[in-house]
Amino acid sequence: MNKRWLPILGMLVFSVSLHGQGSVVVFDEQQRFDVVDRYEPDGDTVFLWLSVPLSAYDGPFASLSRYRFSFVRYARRGYAWNCSRRLLNGIDLDNPVTGEPFWNVLTAVRQAPVRLDEQPGIAPSVSTVGNAGNICEYDLDVLHEPPGGRAGWMFTDRRFRQGLRAGIATGTLGGGWAFAATGTRRWGRDRHIRGVYADEWSLCLSLGRRLGAKNSLSAVFLMAPSERGLRSASTGEAFEASGDRLYNPAWGYQQGRVRPSRVRCERTPMALITWRCGADTRWNLTTTVSALWGTSSRSALDWYDARNPLPDYYRYLPGSYENPEVSGAVSAAWRQRDVRVTQIDWEELYLANGNRDTLPAAYVLGSAVDRFRNWQFVSCFDYHPSRTLRLRGGVRVRIDRTTAYNRLDDLLGAAFLFDIDPYLIDDRYFGDKLQNNLRAPDRRVAVGERYGYDYDLDYVCGEGWLTADLRNRSDERFGGYVALRVAQVGYSRNGRYEKELFPGSDSYGRSSRLHFTEYTLKGGIDCLFTPAHTLRLDLLYEDVAPAARDVFVSIDYRNRTVGDPRTANRFGGELSYRYAGRTVRLELCAYATVSRGESEVRRYYDDIASVYSDMELSGIGKLYAGVEFGAEVLLTRRFALRVAASQARNSYRNDPSVRILSDKDGSVIADRARSLLKGYRLGGSPQRIASAELSYRGAKLWMASLSVNYAADHYTTVSPLNRMGRVYDYAASPEDLRALTEQERFPEAFTIDLFVSKSFRLGSRYLSVSAAVNNLANRKEIVYSGYEQMRLRKSGTGLNQSITAFGSKYLYAYPRTYYLTVNFRF
Repeated sequence: MNKRWLPILGMLVFSVSLHGQGSVVVFDEQQRFDVVDRYEPDGDTVFLWLSVPLSAYDGPFASLSRYRFSFVRYARRGYAWNCSRRLLNGIDLDNPVTGEPFWNVLTAVRQAPVRLDEQPGIAPSVSTVGNAGNICEYDLDVLHEPPGGRAGWMFTDRRFRQGLRAGIATGTLGGGWAFAATGTRRWGRDRHIRGVYADEWSLCLSLGRRLGAKNSLSAVFLMAPSERGLRSASTGEAFEASGDRLYNPAWGYQQGRVRPSRVRCERTPMALITWRCGADTRWNLTTTVSALWGTSSRSALDWYDARNPLPDYYRYLPGSYENPEVSGAVSAAWRQRDVRVTQIDWEELYLANGNRDTLPAAYVLGSAVDRFRNWQFVSCFDYHPSRTLRLRGGVRVRIDRTTAYNRLDDLLGAAFLFDIDPYLIDDRYFGDKLQNNLRAPDRRVAVGERYGYDYDLDYVCGEGWLTADLRNRSDERFGGYVALRVAQVGYSRNGRYEKELFPGSDSYGRSSRLHFTEYTLKGGIDCLFTPAHTLRLDLLYEDVAPAARDVFVSIDYRNRTVGDPRTANRFGGELSYRYAGRTVRLELCAYATVSRGESEVRRYYDDIASVYSDMELSGIGKLYAGVEFGAEVLLTRRFALRVAASQARNSYRNDPSVRILSDKDGSVIADRARSLLKGYRLGGSPQRIASAELSYRGAKLWMASLSVNYAADHYTTVSPLNRMGRVYDYAASPEDLRALTEQERFPEAFTIDLFVSKSFRLGSRYLSVSAAVNNLANRKEIVYSGYEQMRLRKSGTGLNQSITAFGSKYLYAYPRTYYLTVNFRF
């Protein structure tokens, strides 16, 4: 037996865990900004009041893996966000610019009293054919809400401190009207990581009316304004020097108070109107129109012809100093956690600006802002013309405009700021082309105004789909389906700034319009050997348009597109077996998905050419393959055991083509090159996981549980730059080459979680008190995620010149954390 599986088998024998807590979604740092700017798992497992169960088949593997691996960055099967779909009453909740969800809206949806229908794997659903990943359909219908109210309070030590929640529903009143409202607030500072805090609100208002026996109309308003202090990823040297695995370089003291530099603010309300028509038991039609608007901003320090203010900049770390006395003094300052060395020195930044008299600011705090405007229309039907045929389909139209710009938040004591390109100051060749906007040269920027870049990105999509479900007329144990989706997608960029480096239509005005046609074809067959035994095969082929950020070169200030933008192809399948007995449920699934022709655009500083650059990667091929196993056993009337395990191999299938362009003049630095990525593992998610749980549901509404979870085969996200010939040429020895190209695998990780809950029946009302402790063993060495930087360090001269890679950046998992909640239902 493979020795790597011995820890898993041992764990499955001895471990016990929690049953049915709720849902947690793992979000991670955005590598392009070296910062955690999405929601991390925060303990909502014991605070959500989502009381409606999953209506689709929720197997043991899905129900257990969904919220057991928050100590690592985990995505089922390793799929990216754009492989899955999330919808509310048929409305798409994903951002076409990035391919990721509108996080703020998704948070508001999860706090609302919604019904969740999750379809795992390839199979389609009613309101979408979907992609390779799962489909999460949220249905919010106030007319189906029972009358009553709920209130809750939470206390925790992670990401925030306290939370409150309240909600009420009238049920259906006279005249067929119904109303419901829910609201939440969470606030406070993280106890473990300085600079991390949250002040989050959410509100959901829904109003509906029955229009006769077969029709209804409902309106929903959602919003979840939030402000969150973020933590940044850092290098292993910084963590070692500070002696703290939760070291966060993104804060400093100002007048004795903690001030973070990385803050994310979101204000994105959403409104929708849904008409439901059920002509009879065989025919249903649902039509929804929606609007989403608002902003999302992420703050960061900018500096102009000044030293880098970030404390973990590589030149400030002990290892960068050749003089041993200086290196030792710096090491001592880090060990002693001298905040003037280890954190942002806000007072120094104010002093530097104050000493410039009539000169513009050297340091400012700005925010990258995205302003959203989204309109959608969707109409989908579900029709059963006969006992052996079911038809599902619909149409969807969406129009998006994302306006992106930099906003000046704080001059940090300076008098003014010129709107110029900071990277061209003192440049030998382009120092006379500093203007960010030729239409307003040498503009002085005031707090709250835009600077740096300003553009619109427009997205239009029209799609239609149809799914036919068939059962064998003579033997209804056999059935299948076929599904087809066709979509027309269009992108365009409208520059509001005319950049001096790229004058005229190269940066200003409307770009050429890009059009892509997407196809998705799915099919499946299933066989019910007995009511308990099911075997199913699903197949997929799809053409997918690239995300907008991977279509444009230097999207912040250029209208130029990549050389040959085209759709990517995915094809795959999964074979699954399920057994559902009275006391045992089992599932086993083998799957494989292959992608071809994916593309990416990465902006980075090229240390070989000594210039900021844009790297176009095209023809990327990836493989996702593995096996999933899940089981649930009812041991006694009080005890239940669930286990889940998965082994995957997610890797690059080929060596993608690379083209590198200078960010200054668009000149070609490298063309028709290759990044030798074939065989490297895909980072971002562990590829071997296991979890086991034993839950106890006792008399008098007691519940207690303990869980053990395991993750391994977790790799860094590799840098394509380090695997190019132009970098290999600088390797002076096999050891140097290995250091450049070897992919780091993180150590195996175990956690133990404890949960206890007690409910009290007060007549027709319920009061529940819950407590949870995660990472009970207080393991502090677990790597949450990591990635390789696209930076290289040159040393030597002439023929003796060599290159070493910058250290990877990491985030570590939280140590022991706790949650306490009280909920009252009436």
